[in-house]
Amino acid sequence: MTEDDLGFLRTLRTCPDSMKWSSQGGPDIEMEQTEKSLSLRLPPKDGERYDWLISLIETGEPIGLGGTCVWSSELGWPALGYMFLKEHWGKGYASEFVKVYLDEWWSLPRNEVELTVDKNTILEEDGEVKQECISAITLSENAPSQNVLKKAGFKFVSSWTEADTRDESQEVTLHGFVARKGKVVV
Repeated sequence: MTEDDLGFLRTLRTCPDSMKWSSQGGPDIEMEQTEKSLSLRLPPKDGERYDWLISLIETGEPIGLGGTCVWSSELGWPALGYMFLKEHWGKGYASEFVKVYLDEWWSLPRNEVELTVDKNTILEEDGEVKQECISAITLSENAPSQNVLKKAGFKFVSSWTEADTRDESQEVTLHGFVARKGKVVV
C-alpha cells in the first residue's frame, strides 16, 4: 500500500458492515484511526505485516484489504484476515483472495522460530519441530467467512469467548481455524 490508498482505506474502514467483522468491531470514527491503520502498512512498519490491497483485475478498482499480521494470534500462529466493501460480498472474491494469498504465503522464505501455540493446532504425528500453520479467527456468527476458510483448507480448531470490542460488558464467541501448507480442499 501507499499513502495514495488513504481514501480507499477510509471508505473501507468507515463501512459498518465490513468493519463489524474486524477485531475493532466497528467503523473508524476519526480520520486519525484510518491514518494509524495505513501507517501500520507503510514503511518502516510494513515489515510487521503482509497485507495486500485487493483490486479488480479489469479496472484496478480497490475493493478490499487482506493479509497477515506477522505477530501471533490467539492461537499462536500468524493470523489471516480480510475485508471487502459490502457491494463486493458474495461474488467469490474472498475465496479467490484466500487461495492466491495462501499460495504466495507458503512460498515466502522461512526461518525456524520458537512459538507458543494452542495445543489444538498441533498434529499428533508432528515430531519435535511442528508443522507450520496460518490461523484465522471469526466471530461465531460469521458463517460466510467460515465457509470461505473451510473451502480454502482451513480446519476449525477451537472456540472461546472474550469481551466484545463494541461493548465490553458483553461477550462474543470466536472460532479459530488453521491451515497448513499443501492442505487445500478443492
